[in-house]
Amino acid sequence: LYIGMMRDLKGPDIFIDALALAGPRFGRALTAVMVGDGDDLPRYHGQVKRLGLERHVRFLPPMPAREAFALAALIIVPSRAEAMPYIVLETLAAGKPMIATAVGGIPEIFDTGSPALIRPDPIELAERMSQALADPAAYRDLMPDEADLKARFGADVMAADIENAYFAALDR
Repeated sequence: LYIGMMRDLKGPDIFIDALALAGPRFGRALTAVMVGDGDDLPRYHGQVKRLGLERHVRFLPPMPAREAFALAALIIVPSRAEAMPYIVLETLAAGKPMIATAVGGIPEIFDTGSPALIRPDPIELAERMSQALADPAAYRDLMPDEADLKARFGADVMAADIENAYFAALDR
């Protein structure tokens, strides 16, 4: 599953190219759902068609993340750049395994050297997708610890951090 804005910065084109590469590595065509909207959406439809993936990729309009998560076994965040994307935290909070690019604040969420992190590269993503889908249970075990995530990124913790930052700025 790819869920997000349909623009190159978020990497939907990387995801589509990786699907085309991963199918043969995995031994069968992979199916995917792409949820989102944006000005570049027609270009991604064209990319899917050009790669012969029309029967394997379904495009859906924006929807709540929880609904989208039910549509796939593996979530992909192939962004070229990010700040601190909530979709990564939402995915992990929902207990879904994911592959994400090591850009912006994403590495702060995962352990150093996490196998869930890749460069924004379709070849690397295809390889990681094949590995994750070959043994989903083992790959799920590589995700960050839920208690640790809540201690660092829970809504109450993040709100307190923001409040502290504002008070510190006011003191200056």
